[in-house]
Amino acid sequence: MSVTTSLGSAFKSFKAKFASSTALPVTMPVFANLNIDAGLTLALSEVLTAEAIKLTWQDNYLALEDGLMLAVERVETVTLAEDKFRTCTRIYAIHASYFPQGLSEYQHAMGATESEAVLEGLRTWVKMDLLVLQDAIREQPLNCTVIEMNTSAETAEEKSFRQVILGPVAHLASLPAPKKKEEHPFCPCCLFTESMPAFHDLLQTSDFIGIRLFASRDNEGKLAADCRVNGEDFLPAVEHLKLYAEKWPERGLEFRKQYVVIKTSKHSVNQAQP
Repeated sequence: MSVTTSLGSAFKSFKAKFASSTALPVTMPVFANLNIDAGLTLALSEVLTAEAIKLTWQDNYLALEDGLMLAVERVETVTLAEDKFRTCTRIYAIHASYFPQGLSEYQHAMGATESEAVLEGLRTWVKMDLLVLQDAIREQPLNCTVIEMNTSAETAEEKSFRQVILGPVAHLASLPAPKKKEEHPFCPCCLFTESMPAFHDLLQTSDFIGIRLFASRDNEGKLAADCRVNGEDFLPAVEHLKLYAEKWPERGLEFRKQYVVIKTSKHSVNQAQP
């Protein structure tokens, strides 16, 4: 039984239970043109509720208290064996003030059943990506490291800061770390700073941008990398990420993965809070 079928029967009662008493009169335009999956969006709502994140239903999407609006699309399910499934979903996010045009990211996961794989992908997104989006819509991030550049013109009346919100890093290595320390120990900044030249043009804009960074090296030293900007392939960063992975100390199979957001703010994260 597919996850959509297994969750679909609960969808109507769940939506009624959590529906806002002041539902919006129309569906958000970005979501209206997408093939949103009600069962998968329900699954995301349950993951968010388990993390004590309050939400309401608005038409075909979830509305969080901080203004984020979320919906899920099914991409594919691949049966690898009787008890091994690989799934891919795509979560779309909108914030009326920060990124009304919307952005998206894919969730890849594996599990013993289709439902387990889907839920694993959604849980990882909540812990890795949503954390960054929530910090990116705050004047002062609570959970993420921030790289900040003052982009104000000398004659500008209003200050402007380009900020890179660095999410937690998913890191796996099959061998323990060597006793000899790296010249520059791995930190949340590394994936982005090592590929930063590829993002030069994006940093010059004022756009709100979500970036997925991934680099790996296998037991035989074969390198792989992937980068997406707002859910779409971004090839300029791939070679930079491979060169970075090539410098890692030998730890067998290893990968490092991270989600970051670039945004512009009128407030510096270094400003003293009242």
